[in-house]
Amino acid sequence: ICAGGPEAGDIGGLEQAERFRWLASPRSTAVQVSPVHTGLCHDPQAALDDLFARMVPL
Repeated sequence: ICAGGPEAGDIGGLEQAERFRWLASPRSTAVQVSPVHTGLCHDPQAALDDLFARMVPL
């Protein structure tokens, strides 16, 4: 869905901004549970690894 395209179904055909709004919808709590905010990091992979380790029970 993020990248768009036919493999993402009907939503994949939406413009990028529309796809983002669909993913970040407050009603879509399985995807986004807080208001959208921007952020920067120097090491995105390390940030993702940290979030995964803390948020995904194995």
